[in-house]
Amino acid sequence: MGRGTVSIKLQDAAARPVIGARVTAEANMSHPGMAPVFDEAREIEPGRYQADVELGMRGDWVILLHIRLATGQKMERRMVLSVDKAE
Repeated sequence: MGRGTVSIKLQDAAARPVIGARVTAEANMSHPGMAPVFDEAREIEPGRYQADVELGMRGDWVILLHIRLATGQKMERRMVLSVDKAE
């Protein structure tokens, strides 16, 4: 529980870093009733983006990455994670 960091690396087909993209992380609980949590990612180095999301409770979360490249092309990626009890 608490703040979690989502980090992604974007590369083109030639493995060059993709710079200048706009990446938004959307965190959703896997069950209804919870409002989604959003954070705009920052480009922390060429092609590497990082967002901080507040995961307000334990359980299963789905993280959607909304990506818009500098060319205007859009894509989404999905990750699933489980937040266990804090130790």
